[in-house]
Amino acid sequence: MVKVCFISPEYLPLSGGTGAYVYYLSKELMKRGNSAYIVTGYDESRDVKVNQQHYVFFLKTLKAPVVKSFLFAGAAFRKLNKIRGSFPVDITHVNLPLVPSFAVPTGFGKTLISTVHSTWKGEAEAIKGEPYSRLNSNEKFMVSFNWFLRIFEKKMLERSNKIIAVSDFTRRELLQYYKVKEDKIRVIHNGVDVDKFKPAADKLKAKAEVGFNPEDKAILSVGRLYARKGLFTLIESMALVTRKFKNAKFIIAGKGLSNEMKKLVSYAAKLGVKDNIVFTGYFPDKKLPRLYQAADVFAFSTFYENLPFAVLEALSTGLPVVTTNVGGIPEMIDSGKNGFLVQPFNAKELSDRVLYFLEHPAEADEMGFLARKIILERFDWRFIVKKVLKVYEEALS
Repeated sequence: MVKVCFISPEYLPLSGGTGAYVYYLSKELMKRGNSAYIVTGYDESRDVKVNQQHYVFFLKTLKAPVVKSFLFAGAAFRKLNKIRGSFPVDITHVNLPLVPSFAVPTGFGKTLISTVHSTWKGEAEAIKGEPYSRLNSNEKFMVSFNWFLRIFEKKMLERSNKIIAVSDFTRRELLQYYKVKEDKIRVIHNGVDVDKFKPAADKLKAKAEVGFNPEDKAILSVGRLYARKGLFTLIESMALVTRKFKNAKFIIAGKGLSNEMKKLVSYAAKLGVKDNIVFTGYFPDKKLPRLYQAADVFAFSTFYENLPFAVLEALSTGLPVVTTNVGGIPEMIDSGKNGFLVQPFNAKELSDRVLYFLEHPAEADEMGFLARKIILERFDWRFIVKKVLKVYEEALS
């Protein structure tokens, strides 16, 4: 049995992909008798012993995302140095790009593994064509100081014994931008909790529970309100969908920094679809499965992703999905079979596919059924954890 120490600024409450990864993977590891210690950011510092095999070390950090990573790294370094005598660790498992290399003291644990969820270079490349006014303060910092952020990311990749890439797209990015040794990389896709995210037994009841009007066609999008999520394109597609379906409601779930929601609302007002959008803000993880169950279609207009949890969760819920053919998304969607892939920034193509689902409910149901089937066959966390344990074994041998 292995003792794993996860280092991640995100963990609880579940609000980002990295946090979800650490939460579900550690849970599956513990089910198999392994130990998981988690060093994570929070709004206060405290050590929590859940049981003999599960400890969580919460470190107080700021809210500003990129700056938070650096403050978290300094606090993590001090914490790991403090506990290294009392918590012998086999695997130190870090999550990139959010954990700079100085977060882990030299020689902490027997070996170091990195899971790469995206890369700083990839993120900067993805948004370089976006108008500066659409970027939030975090994105502006990330673009301006990308060279600086990459120094620490590169160091962590060099220190890692093995690297888990969450998609083949991520593997190719690592080879292209960071010249990582190919034999260090293992591609292991993110997983999804198939018992938590499952089709609704009664969709009308689910709609009523989350406060939707049963007559409305609910088109859902879940994710942080970042520029790279392509929400301006989504809003443009709404204007086309609502011409045909006056009862179409677009539900955008996710939080943003300061004035992001304001920008999106004023753009929707300009296009005359403000009344067709519901911004939920941060949607608590406990209620999230019900939100997916209440939706009729899932639309995700992103233009940079590695392997997004929101799409996995929508597919697992059996929703007909329309998303973009970017990053690792084509590794889970075979377009026309278990969902539709469209070009990023193409509001017309996106709206056409959403309309197809609304106009052909039988075909939409069929695609939703296949979506769930592929998740059960390939993306259940119970399969993913076995692959991760194999990488641990390789790294320790």
